[in-house]
Order: sequence, then structure tokens, then C-alpha cells
Amino acid sequence: MSLSRSPIWALQRAYYERRASEAFAEVPHQIVDNPFVAAACARVVLGFVRDGVRGGLDASEPLFVVELGAGAGRFAHGFVRELSERLDALPMRLPPIVYVMTDVAQSTLQDWETNPALADDRLDFARLDVVGDRMLALRRRGITLERLANPLVVIANYVFDSVPADAFAIADGALEECVVSVSGDEVATMELAYERRPVAPRHYGDPDLDALLEHYRGNLGDTVVTIPRAAIECIRWLRGLAGDRLLVLAADKAHTTEESLAFRREPALSRHGGSFSLMVNFHALGWYARRHGGDALDGGDRHSTIDVAALLFGDPPGGYAETRLAYDEAIERFSPDDLFVLAEGLERTAAQLSVAELVAVLRLSGWDAFTLLGVADALLELVANADAAAQEDLRHALFETYDRHYAVPGDDDLPFAIGLLLYEMQDYEDALEFFEASLEQHGPDAATEHNIALCEAQLD
Repeated sequence: MSLSRSPIWALQRAYYERRASEAFAEVPHQIVDNPFVAAACARVVLGFVRDGVRGGLDASEPLFVVELGAGAGRFAHGFVRELSERLDALPMRLPPIVYVMTDVAQSTLQDWETNPALADDRLDFARLDVVGDRMLALRRRGITLERLANPLVVIANYVFDSVPADAFAIADGALEECVVSVSGDEVATMELAYERRPVAPRHYGDPDLDALLEHYRGNLGDTVVTIPRAAIECIRWLRGLAGDRLLVLAADKAHTTEESLAFRREPALSRHGGSFSLMVNFHALGWYARRHGGDALDGGDRHSTIDVAALLFGDPPGGYAETRLAYDEAIERFSPDDLFVLAEGLERTAAQLSVAELVAVLRLSGWDAFTLLGVADALLELVANADAAAQEDLRHALFETYDRHYAVPGDDDLPFAIGLLLYEMQDYEDALEFFEASLEQHGPDAATEHNIALCEAQLD
């Protein structure tokens, strides 16, 4: 059967519905769920809003930001903070922001509703199946989104790699579908076997998808491409909802240029515990946007782990000049992929750096907890002998990082790490508070209780 119709997607859905937010202890997400990416995306959205002002915004109606597959909620938590700070600084009357977190699993929505960190009035929740649902019913506001008064922003981080796509082989101008058979009923153990079958004209009966197939048949050879059927169908619906005034920001591991699609073979699954993902064909999404009078911004082929693409639809007066400028400055110039590569290298060499240099990395990351934890051991060796100014900078970095942190299942013990660093700086009162927070968030631990006793002895 077609890859997009195979049972692997039902297994994936069942996993997320069963595990809810706990699934993100197994699913990689840190590369996009961090303050740096939240701030970068907020800057692009700010540019989109400024472009929208020229076309006219209705300040009496919300500007909706919809996140597809919002997961544990970390990105939403950081993005709302970053975007609100920027919009509040603009000297103009703007629509109120409503950030809608969506997921396919009702259990995940229930987790969000009971999470005090998501009690912000600007947040709302809705169940949405990217594959089939065509309705957004907001649970807090009790309304269903239909034709929107203002442009729409959509966030899709690590989503399009997890929804149905098809695969086609191209050789000598001929097109064959890579149909698949699946053995096994668990993601961790299932095996895929591909077989190639000829494709008849107008295979999909969908003008966009059939035109995309024909484009690849005429322009590629000796390769296998994926067709992101579900992603394109979802974006088509979102265009209608937004009156074709739409920004889609998608972050994923992807093939972005037509050149990167050459000499590929049948897609392999990347497995993450009970879930899996595929490489996304960002080139196809950009092709679709341009086919309908829009445009696509992306990082080309220089990214090694993740690309962030912006799909633009609509034609405000003056075009999307502000959005393009913001994308260039916030993402293209130094991307989330660049930060991830840099942070991994610095983690390996952290022992050779000074406290001031490591704090500079934390500042660049937007005070990211994952980055801090990666260099925490090196800081512990250095901080006691650092000068007062460097210690004060580090203290500021620790509080900024903790203030922005949104805990998700599977996290390392951030308050414990901060407590150790503060203790080394002889800040026993604050260290005590963080060790107590560690007990509250991560449960009883002999080392934590021992450090609490040490802090209390020093304070006495």
C-alpha cells in the first residue's frame, strides 16, 4: 500500500495518545524547544505583524498563533513571552495575541489544562489532527475558529516529519510509487519492505499533488522523493481559514533544495522509543507556496541537523519586507542549527574556557537550560576561583536561565545544578532554595538532602 496509508501512522498516533506529554522524555525536541528558537521565531512573527499593519489589522479581533503538535508545551511557554515583550514595545494599537496549542491526543490537552505554567490567559487549547481534522474548537474560550479577521501564524516544530507522506522513485523520466508492507505491531520492532509500482497519470486526483509529481518527474532522475501529502493538505486548509494571509514557521530535519533530493533511496524511519520520524521535503512545501503566489524562506542545504522554513501566503502592500528582514537576521544569519552545533562543540571543550566565556555562550543561547547543563561540570571547576565580576555574571545567568525554564518529563535536575554552582560561590541562602526546589520537582535524593544540610550549617 502507499506509505501514507500504511499502519505505521496508526501505531504512532496510539503511542502519543497513550503517553501524552510523557512521550517527550523519549522524543528529541530540545533543538527547537529552547529560548533561542522561541526568540528567533518571535522576531520573524513580529516582522509578519508589521507587514500586516500595512494591509490593515483589526485591533478588536485576536491575532491567532496556532502551534501544530505543541507537545509538552515548552516552545509555547517561551514563545508567548518573547513575542509579547516585542509587541508591547511597538508604539501602535495591535490585536491581542491568542496562542492556540494543539495536539491529536486528548490526554495531552488535559495535561496542559492542569499545568500551572500554562495558566496564561493568552494561551488556549484545541484538539487537532493534522491528517484529518478541519476544525479548531478552543477549549478555554469556547469558540470555533472559522474565517479569521486577521492574518494567521502557524508553528510546526517537528510535526511534518511525523505525519503521512508518500514515496516515489524517478528514473529516466519514469515515475514509480514505493509501496510498503509492514511487519510487526510495535514501532521499535516493525520492519518496512518497499516495492516499486508504476504510477498512472493524475495519480492523486489532486491538482497540487499531481503537478508536484509531474515537476519531479521532469526535473529529477535516479532518486526517491517523498511527497508530504498530509502537510500540504493541512496548509491548504489553513490558507482558507486565514483568507490566504498566512505565515507557517516549520522547524524540522529536512531536504530543502531540489539539489538535495537527488540520489536518494526509499525513506528510512528514525525511531525514538515508541515513535518515529521521516526527513521532510521542505522543497515540496516551498514549491506549493510559490505555486499559489506565496514564497518560502529557508536555510538552503547548509544546515546539518535542522532547518527552519517560513512559508508566506498573501500579498500585503509592500510585500513581506519586514518578515524577510527578520528571517534573515534572526534565523538565516545564525540559525538554531548553528547554535546546536556550536553548543555541542563547546560542551566538549568547556573545561578549557573561562567562566566569562561560558557565560557568553549562555547569553547567546537566550539563557537555555540545556546549554547550561552541558557546561555545568566545567563551571563547577572554575567558579570558586573566578573574580567577583565573573561570579556576578554567572549568578545573573543562573537566575535568568531558571526564570525561563519550563520543565518537561525527562529533564535533568536543573535546580540541583544551579544549587551546586551557587554553593561554590558561597551564596548559601540561594543555593538552599534551589536544592529545596530540586526535592520538590525531582523527589527525594540523598545528595540533595546532604547539600541542604551543608547550606543550613553555613547559614547557622
